[in-house]
Amino acid sequence: MAFDYGSIDLGLKNPFKTEGKITAARGIIVICLGAYGLFSAAKTVTHSTVAGWIMILFALALLISGLTTAYHGISATLKYFVGRNHPTSLAHNHSNTSEHAFQENAYVAYSEETITDMLIGRKNTTFAEPTGFIAHALHSIFPSLIYMPYPIRNLAQRLCAAWTNTIVALLCYGFIAFISLTGFIGSLGKQVFPVYSVVLTLGLLCMWILTSLRLNRMSQTRVPRLSNIEFIRTLIAAVVLPIAIGLALKLAMLVVGTTRVSHFISYFANLHNTMFICAIIIGAAIVTIIVALMLNKRLSLSNPNVEVSELRENWQESVHPNEVFINLDNLVMANRRYKEVPNRVYKELKPTLEEQVQAKGSFAGETLQEVQPKYKAIEVDQALDNTRMFSLITGNLLLIGAAITVLFAALSITSIVTGSHTATKVTQLFFVACILKALGSILSNASHLFFAEMLFESNIIYLKVEGTFTESKISTGNSIHDSTRSENILVRSSLTPWIIVSRIISSSFASSGTNNLEHPRFILEMHKNDRELESIRGDLVSFLKDRESIAAITSQRDLMNTSQIHEINQQTRASNMSINHHDEEIGGYIHREYEEKYPQ
Repeated sequence: MAFDYGSIDLGLKNPFKTEGKITAARGIIVICLGAYGLFSAAKTVTHSTVAGWIMILFALALLISGLTTAYHGISATLKYFVGRNHPTSLAHNHSNTSEHAFQENAYVAYSEETITDMLIGRKNTTFAEPTGFIAHALHSIFPSLIYMPYPIRNLAQRLCAAWTNTIVALLCYGFIAFISLTGFIGSLGKQVFPVYSVVLTLGLLCMWILTSLRLNRMSQTRVPRLSNIEFIRTLIAAVVLPIAIGLALKLAMLVVGTTRVSHFISYFANLHNTMFICAIIIGAAIVTIIVALMLNKRLSLSNPNVEVSELRENWQESVHPNEVFINLDNLVMANRRYKEVPNRVYKELKPTLEEQVQAKGSFAGETLQEVQPKYKAIEVDQALDNTRMFSLITGNLLLIGAAITVLFAALSITSIVTGSHTATKVTQLFFVACILKALGSILSNASHLFFAEMLFESNIIYLKVEGTFTESKISTGNSIHDSTRSENILVRSSLTPWIIVSRIISSSFASSGTNNLEHPRFILEMHKNDRELESIRGDLVSFLKDRESIAAITSQRDLMNTSQIHEINQQTRASNMSINHHDEEIGGYIHREYEEKYPQ
């Protein structure tokens, strides 16, 4: 969305300054680790070229990761450029003052028909029904979750799906352990069981790493289906993989020999997989509790009202229908602007005027507009603020720990090349790094989500006017003594206005950089606004009552000329006083009859 500068401040500030400082500090620490790795590589290359190049690759990876993290952290602390067109509109903006409305079409969450239906039907389509067994069960346990914006709902659903898959994998692992260790598949079962443990560890790591990667802002524009397909997929993998591994090992024994395969399997037995499985489960439980505390505080702030203020009346006024629509667009709606920012026009006012018979017809027109949204600070209590800060700091510390573990793993790999260490230690360090990375990413991404949410308050107005009109002629100054005459076409309109006003609370999620507020804005609350409705009605009624149906002379020069003509007519009538009053009326009647017969 383009940046449209305006001298009036809309009150939108950067919410990521604290988070950016902590992230930048983490990036600097990772850069230092990468630099240390480069110096270590320079020393290692003198003993082993292969070990030196391996160390360089790991050091470069740490440097790139640190530079990227520091860049994002520093960017988050910079000035927040917010134009007069922020935040994103609810639907496509048809306003003539918005030249860049097409740029935000990819981010709008509703259509003009949907918003109109929400106002008329007193419903909120934002609260989509959960689809899938897991999502349905989650929303049944936490009913208020349905009233949250999509990113927060998806955060809860992602964690729920990860735990569901984890439980399924553990149940299958327990079943396989029972079959393997009790001798149902022979003596091979006990030998192969450590391989199953490694597969479970890798599977759990992949589940939680994918969960952390999915918690980003731009992917949260809808609520995805969370059905039992994912559950079935995990179940099939947990059953098929052990069978495939067992067949592969039997085939390997036939090809390379039992001794080599047994030696290979003994490597997996020394990894202490049970410790890593317990670490993943305990760490995931702690992370889930921290996220659940933030979710619980946010759920307590929900107030999902769906109310509107409505006006339906019938007015009989002497006014042309087009003047009513012009007044609505240029005065009534324009006077509702916030800080002189033009309204968001979701449905243009295009009145139609149809003449059905001579001097009679009908008219109709409707518009849907939103007043510029005003920033509304979230009521963050001390508990929520402390929890999200703890989540942010803990997540960054875990990510720093993952980087340190990667550095130690790189040093261990070079030691393997020189013959100082075994591959078991490297594998264990790899598992530790993955666990820290997954848990730290979940905490940091979840805290970022709660820092990013912004609430906005605005009035959305739906106005529809229908009616009929008739034309008639009115004349004044037809007496024989009158020196001036006024003839006007009078339009009598029967107006039926339908006005709906609602004060809405909408939610959007900010980001850093140029696309800071390019995210759909979701309507969370709809409240009555009787004061605004009465103000609109008062503006319309005052306009209709102030209308002039008869043309009058307002120029001073015209008034002087008319006065002179009147004096001449008085002098003329004074010289002919013999005409009685009855003859004057007859003369006026003949004069009017002549004009009606020969209008030209």
